[in-house]
Amino acid sequence: MLLRHPSFPRLWSVWLMANVCMWMSDVAAAWLMTSLTDSKLMVAMIQTCTTLPVFLLALPGGAIADIVDRRSGFLAAQCWTALAAAILAAAAWQGALSAPLLLVLTFAASMATALRWPVYSAIVPEVVTAEALPTAIVLNGMAVNASRVLGPLLAGAIIAWLGGAWVFALTAALSLASAAMLWRWRYEPQTPPSSTGSLGAAMTQGIAFARQSRPLQAVLAWSVGYFMSATALVALLPLIARAHDADGAGGARIYAVLFACLGCGAIGVGFMLHVFRRRWSEHGVIVAGSVLLALCIACMALSRHAWLSAAVMLVAGAAWLAVGNTLSIAAQFALPPQLRARGMSLFLMAVMAGGAGGAALFGAAADWLGLRPALFALSATGIALCVLLGRRYRI
Repeated sequence: MLLRHPSFPRLWSVWLMANVCMWMSDVAAAWLMTSLTDSKLMVAMIQTCTTLPVFLLALPGGAIADIVDRRSGFLAAQCWTALAAAILAAAAWQGALSAPLLLVLTFAASMATALRWPVYSAIVPEVVTAEALPTAIVLNGMAVNASRVLGPLLAGAIIAWLGGAWVFALTAALSLASAAMLWRWRYEPQTPPSSTGSLGAAMTQGIAFARQSRPLQAVLAWSVGYFMSATALVALLPLIARAHDADGAGGARIYAVLFACLGCGAIGVGFMLHVFRRRWSEHGVIVAGSVLLALCIACMALSRHAWLSAAVMLVAGAAWLAVGNTLSIAAQFALPPQLRARGMSLFLMAVMAGGAGGAALFGAAADWLGLRPALFALSATGIALCVLLGRRYRI
């Protein structure tokens, strides 16, 4: 069905490439941080620095996407990613990276996501029909998770073979290649740019809609709670890999495999989501996936073997896609076309707010209490949030 929309395969390819670059850079930055400092908090702060800029800048990015040409916004995001990655590569090659500088540069590189994600979310409904939109969103989620497999595996191999700087160099090259694909694309917008006027007025209009929309409020609340747990688990993965690496020789490979298993689990469940939706309501999928993720986190705390942790991450990945995709579809259908980028930017802000807070909070907990107690605390928090949100917000 989606092959009838000639623009979608090109857009999907760029989206996949952009996410491969994002995950490669995240893995390289997190692993480099473990070699720069012994602080568990600083390692977890890499994840905070990849999510916090999106939280801070997503709404302006969404407003921009609604009032300017969306292809130009997507193109600008890819060029910014290429520039930030090139600076990271140069700093790593020169031996100039310190822990604080790595955090700053990671923050800067992640600013592109604040524009790319709402722009892409707003463009997709313009190039596919309403009937094909749920399938397109599933494929977009599968691209994110395929990149979560490919990106870490590429990054792990490159780090082991050539060093982390080359991961950032490849990210810069791929980002420029995807920018070239966008430059050659003939974009014919179906929704004209908003006539709201100023950026501030556009942002205010988006916030006002969210205040009045109970369905969107429910999606935002669940997004904060769920992704606090999910992102905190990802933030602690380098430390889990270190704990499994008894001789200190294979930690990077273990980390890449754990990350890749998360993506493999998500890809696998992507082909079955239509079955889940026939049997369960959207609310049921979200609650079941949230509980399953919390149980996976508890299993990671108990695991003493890398192979068992890898199996658990497969299940966690399945829960990740099932809940994340369901929330994304609910957000898309809660928004009018003229506010879609701003509304999806609010959804992204909720995801990133939960992620940035969870990574920082449970990274600090790992420093204070130890890794395994922090994972148990994260699991218990996930169950508690599921109970509280389930009583108040129904998707």
